Amino acid sequence: MRPLATTTWLLLALFALGGCNRLQPDSPVGAYQTFHRHVQRGELPKAYAVLSQPTQSNLKAQAQKVSDASGGMVKPEPLALFFANVPVPPDVQEVSLLRQEGDKATLVVRSAGRSGEVRMVREPSGWKVDLSASPQP
Repeated sequence: MRPLATTTWLLLALFALGGCNRLQPDSPVGAYQTFHRHVQRGELPKAYAVLSQPTQSNLKAQAQKVSDASGGMVKPEPLALFFANVPVPPDVQEVSLLRQEGDKATLVVRSAGRSGEVRMVREPSGWKVDLSASPQP
């Protein structure tokens, strides 16, 4: 699968499962809700900042590959690559903590008859959405 298609699919899956209204940014649930809120509002640099460092590193590498493949015609901009052609995510019904082990947590996110799990990691700057373990192209 192409990097852009994989990234778009993962982002759509994440957004389809969204966030809630009560925010506790120092918790995995609150950090995810913050991420979701930023994306809904189109605050993409702020949403990108809530992605884990490994996720951001993977996106930077993918953006560079796209740029290299285009002969430099496409700038290596990971934020633009990640959020390209992604619709505003829907509201969600529930975000809950499934499990937490130290600096890793798994959330269950429910929206409009759908549910899924989202991995979170705690970094020095706080809890972050972690997509680094997602399938790579």
